[in-house]
Amino acid sequence: MKRKLAMALSLIALPALADTPDDILDLLGARAAGAETQLQARGYAEAGSGNIWWNEKTGICVKVQVSQGRYKAIDMLPDRDCGRKAAEQSDAAAPRSPSQAAMDACMNGADDYQEVADGSSIVKHARRSGENWILTMDTSGRTSHCTVTQAGDVIGME
Repeated sequence: MKRKLAMALSLIALPALADTPDDILDLLGARAAGAETQLQARGYAEAGSGNIWWNEKTGICVKVQVSQGRYKAIDMLPDRDCGRKAAEQSDAAAPRSPSQAAMDACMNGADDYQEVADGSSIVKHARRSGENWILTMDTSGRTSHCTVTQAGDVIGME
């Protein structure tokens, strides 16, 4: 009887995990801010609004559901939900990394924003957001985010 009950309970629990990719399964229940950093470290990039993420290397599209500041569910989605079909055509000519002008502008902007000496900030991460770039800056252990055009025009600093 115990064996049947355990098997029935495991079958009930499986569907919630079945749609979560193995490489990020351990993020379920994690604090959202830390889990987002882990998603990025594992090759996922934001693919649109609503907590949708794409992993270019594995070709996996997921949607993250957050509840009370923690990852409640991570569900796989069809590639089209990450905009892959359209992106393959439109991103063909898009640069794969920010220009030196964009990085310089954000490094200088982060120095000013954090009120530190010039040359203190470095780029830790870059990701595209439409036509622009969002650069994560490290300034003596403090983090800021710079939105910049490929030409090096800073749009915003947080």
